[in-house]
Amino acid sequence: MYAYLYVFLVTFFNPHTAVRIDELASIAMEITETDATEDEGFLLVGICIHESRCTRGAIGDGGRSRGAWQVRGRDVGAAAALAKVRWSYGVCGDLSLYAGCGRCGSCPDIVQSLEDPTLPRK
Repeated sequence: MYAYLYVFLVTFFNPHTAVRIDELASIAMEITETDATEDEGFLLVGICIHESRCTRGAIGDGGRSRGAWQVRGRDVGAAAALAKVRWSYGVCGDLSLYAGCGRCGSCPDIVQSLEDPTLPRK
């Protein structure tokens, strides 16, 4: 799976520096080191491209989300993103909770805790 992810990332971004090529290679490797299926691996690549253009040092949501996958918390790697993807699919059947919008409405207290920084995280 690594080769497919790496070739896709390099083809998509067409990097011009060795540093950027190394960053894309490390992102592809980090995804393959998780227990993600091939479909989940490509989903993580799509999320990574959408959330941060595959930049490890990205910071968003006023400093609350960090890393290539814009995950909140201490662990911001591929494993944390995969866990959040699986959680969102388990609860809503899609990525609503990953995105923080909670379209499915099945867990309003979880969605509210994601949106309101004054509430404890669920």
